[in-house]
Amino acid sequence: MSERLRLLVVDDDLVDRLAIRRSVEQSGLDASIDEASDSSEALAKVKAGTYDCLLLDQDLPGLSGVDLAKQLRESGILTPIVFVTGRQDEELLERAVAAGITDFIPKGDLSPRRLGLRIKFAIRIGRAEAESRASLERANAASRARDEILAVVSHDLRGPLHAISLAMEALKDEVQGPAQRYLGAIERAGARAERLIHDLLEASAIENGALALQKTATDAASLIRQAAADHELLVKETGGKIIAHVPEEQILVQADRDRVLQVLANLIGNSLKHAKGAPIELSVAKDGGQAIVAVKDHGPGIGPTELPHVFDRYWSGRTKKGGAGLGLAIAKGIVAAHGGRIAVDSSTGEGARFFFTLPLASQ
Repeated sequence: MSERLRLLVVDDDLVDRLAIRRSVEQSGLDASIDEASDSSEALAKVKAGTYDCLLLDQDLPGLSGVDLAKQLRESGILTPIVFVTGRQDEELLERAVAAGITDFIPKGDLSPRRLGLRIKFAIRIGRAEAESRASLERANAASRARDEILAVVSHDLRGPLHAISLAMEALKDEVQGPAQRYLGAIERAGARAERLIHDLLEASAIENGALALQKTATDAASLIRQAAADHELLVKETGGKIIAHVPEEQILVQADRDRVLQVLANLIGNSLKHAKGAPIELSVAKDGGQAIVAVKDHGPGIGPTELPHVFDRYWSGRTKKGGAGLGLAIAKGIVAAHGGRIAVDSSTGEGARFFFTLPLASQ
């Protein structure tokens, strides 16, 4: 520490203050030393000036040392504090740590070398904490700015997209022949842009813990059957088939039905994208206090280098094409909001089995 340090010694005993001053002066620290004999004087000096470290006794007129430290922390003053006290009981030290005191040294162990090391350590810890807080504040500010930009952009984009959709509907009756296919391409592009906006907003809500769930006791088998029915025609168009494996017994899960169907739709769509024409199998089974829901395909599988990244945000998938790479990340967020987990088993050439857990409903 090359800069000159500013220290404040807070102790009601003049002899002890002189002993602490002498230890600091003999420690080799380049420091200016200020003093206060009670908590009121200490508060006034801390608020009026900037100190690198406080050397604080417990027994003070007015507020005790621990209470003074607590008040400083609650007021936003984060100056490192070394507790220099003759009292060493465990309960006091626990209270001191809870109040935000950085370090302590018993008065009976006071020596220039030990005190110098304690002061240096406390200042180092204080600076590290300050940098950590500053980094967190910068990250939070960046996140808020990003979310605000996302909200504005998504709102402003939806207007033109809606206008495009209305124009498309009007043109369908005007355009004839081969030109119709261009209208179809524009319509699909508009729909894809809408989906991308929706996914970005959904991912942002999940990241900020703002995802709303309406959880009720829901039959997991009915979720599987509905997901299979919803995707039956789409799967047939690719030349494949969708198979639902459901047990005879009812498996009640505590879940938001629409959100779970959203997860299943995402996983089925992912299988369709990468395993066209191959069967897709849906299943649910009870395992202890949870249900395991799975979507299995018989496509090309996922390689070992790609497998760890399939649930990463903005990772675009096995074939590196299509979408914003948010679908599986959103699915993971929805499952996590239910208190479950999602994972995948796969190897190259052997298909992929995505599965997630849901808590069972109380019987």
